[in-house]
Amino acid sequence: MARVLEPLRPLVSLLQQAADPVRVAAAATSLAAAGATAAKVIEQVTNAVTDQRLVPHALVHAGVLREDGRLTEAAPLLLAQAHALVAMAVEDNWDLVLTVPTFLRDSLSSMSRDNGGPGLPLDTERTLRMVAESAKDRLVMAAPYLHPSFVSALAPAMADLLANGGRAVVITRALGVSAPKRSDANVDSVSILREAAGANDGRLKICSWDEAGLGVHFKVLLADEHLAYVGSANLTPGGTSSHAEAGVLLRGRRVRSLSRWLHVVADELIRRSPA
Repeated sequence: MARVLEPLRPLVSLLQQAADPVRVAAAATSLAAAGATAAKVIEQVTNAVTDQRLVPHALVHAGVLREDGRLTEAAPLLLAQAHALVAMAVEDNWDLVLTVPTFLRDSLSSMSRDNGGPGLPLDTERTLRMVAESAKDRLVMAAPYLHPSFVSALAPAMADLLANGGRAVVITRALGVSAPKRSDANVDSVSILREAAGANDGRLKICSWDEAGLGVHFKVLLADEHLAYVGSANLTPGGTSSHAEAGVLLRGRRVRSLSRWLHVVADELIRRSPA
C-alpha cells in the first residue's frame, strides 16, 4: 500500500502548505469528481500553497494530470486518497504563522532559502481570514485590541455563520462606559460586528473586561473547536501587517481544550459586568 501511495507524497506535501490543507484537498477532489477542467483543479491548489510552480509537476507525478495537462480518469480517486493522507497528517498539528513587516521580509526569504524549508510560514492576515471563513457552528474572536478596518474584513464571514444558525463570541476589553480608558476602536469594531449580525444579533455574544488593567490579553481566533490561531497579533492592521508578530495555527482535537477555556473566560466576564 505504501508503494502505491508513494507518487502522492509530493502532492500531499504541497497541500500541507495551505492554511487549511484538508479543505483545499477536499475542494480539489470535489472539482475532479464533478468533471471540472484541469485548470480549475490546478487553480484550487495553486491559490492555497506557497510553492505554486510545483503544483502541475506534483499533479502529474501523482497521476492526476496527464503530460498534456488533462485530468486522468483516476484523478478523482487519487485526489481522494491525497485528501485522506492530508487529513491524517494534520490531525493535532500546527503551523508557524508570522506577520512580517517590510524591514524583515528579505531576512525571512533568506532564512527560508538557506534552510531549505518546505516554504514560507503562513501569513497572519490570510490565516485569520481563513479561520473565520471556515467556521460552520461557532466562531470565537478574542483580543484586547480590535480595529474597525480589520474587523470589517472578518465581519462577512461572521454574518454568514450567524445567518446559517451558528454562534459567535467576541472577547475584548474596555467597551463599557464605566471602563477605565474606554477604547473607541474596540467600541467601533463591536458596532461593526453587531451591524453585520443584523437580525441574528442574538447569536452574537460580546464579552468585555471593563475593570482596571488589561484583564484579558490573549489573541485567539477559533473555529468550531478544531481550528484556531493563537499568537501575539491583535485584530488590527498593525498586528496583521505592520508589526513583527508570531503565532501558530492549531488543528485537531486539542483545540477543544482552548475552546473550553475561552468559554469559561466569556462566562466570567459576563458575570462580572455591571447589571
